Amino acid sequence: MITLSPETEKLARLVAARRGKTPEEILKEGVETEARIAGVAVAASSASGKEIDVARVRDIARRIASRPLLDKRSPRDIRDDAWGTIG
Repeated sequence: MITLSPETEKLARLVAARRGKTPEEILKEGVETEARIAGVAVAASSASGKEIDVARVRDIARRIASRPLLDKRSPRDIRDDAWGTIG
């Protein structure tokens, strides 16, 4: 059992309420994310296990692609404006 500071517990509860999850789920997800970043193996059973709705993904991609192009610059010009010239 890990004892959390009142600030950490309050933050976990606020995030959980906002995301419709339990504080335990929020803390577990956060620790799993940090574990992956640190290169620590995370059991496959700990993964979210959510199925990807391919039809929904395609619908979203179709709606995005149907939007008008508002920025006529090339991708390279956009990148260079944001990050400076590379090379």
